[in-house]
Amino acid sequence: MNSIKKSLENWLNELNNFSFKNYEELPDIDLYMDQVVTFLDKQLYIFQNNTLDKQITSSMINNYVKGEVLPSPISKKYNREHLALIEEICTLKQVLSIADVKQIEDDRYIDATSKGETFNEFNRLNNEKIEISVSEAFKKLNDIDENDYSALIALATDFALTANAYINISRKILYLTKRYKDIERAKETKEAELQKEAKKDKKKKDDEE
Repeated sequence: MNSIKKSLENWLNELNNFSFKNYEELPDIDLYMDQVVTFLDKQLYIFQNNTLDKQITSSMINNYVKGEVLPSPISKKYNREHLALIEEICTLKQVLSIADVKQIEDDRYIDATSKGETFNEFNRLNNEKIEISVSEAFKKLNDIDENDYSALIALATDFALTANAYINISRKILYLTKRYKDIERAKETKEAELQKEAKKDKKKKDDEE
């Protein structure tokens, strides 16, 4: 039986070789819900800690559609765009609220000239972050004995605190950008109302003359 350290190293090597399929490699035929879940379950297997740890279910996908994070299926079928978005959502929702994920997805895709290129860039960046994190994990594992539980728990705590710090920064950025966009929209709406009122007053004055 492998030691905890060896099992972790094996998984890290597997994680380092993980990558979502690029947009062009996703199925080019539309899929029904059960086919989508089966496909994505295989794609996300690396993040499962046990067979009961489901990364994606039909209920989750339905909730993404209801929350307008994911476009509605077309005749109950999902295409490449749906698959790519679900993979992004599944990745980001590990650390962000669905509302935060929606904010990111809306901004990234609203002016995208190519949804395929947008997803591939997400995939590239995700792979880069995984590679950096795996490399850092291996460095820190060098100083830990095979079954040193305390040292391994300390390492887990270290990574959790680092992740939490970045999560808080990410959430603050999203909060501030949303807040300032809302302020800008309110100003634009107010200005439009004032201009409309000014035109009405001018028309009324002209009619009186």
